[in-house]
Amino acid sequence: MSNGRSEKRIVRTMTVEVFVPAETKLNEKTLTENVSAHGARVLLQLKLEPGQRVVVSSPNEGVRSLARIVYCQRVSERRFAVGLELSGRVEPWAKPY
Repeated sequence: MSNGRSEKRIVRTMTVEVFVPAETKLNEKTLTENVSAHGARVLLQLKLEPGQRVVVSSPNEGVRSLARIVYCQRVSERRFAVGLELSGRVEPWAKPY
């Protein structure tokens, strides 16, 4: 059975910053748990809503992309696992290192 994902995620921890464009005070530096060329799973203190739009930036990887929140699941009292669908393909995230 397919879960709708066409690409395998690669377990990779890297620093990213997630911005909510409409809310200048809503941004957070965090780590990825896994990535693919079109998405990532990150851990945030921010609770975001599915469908919400954010900007994801990873200066060390040369990445800046619009993204859509696919899911936001509570994983602890102060943490949420957030699935991001990127608006474009991110080549550095497509390759396992």
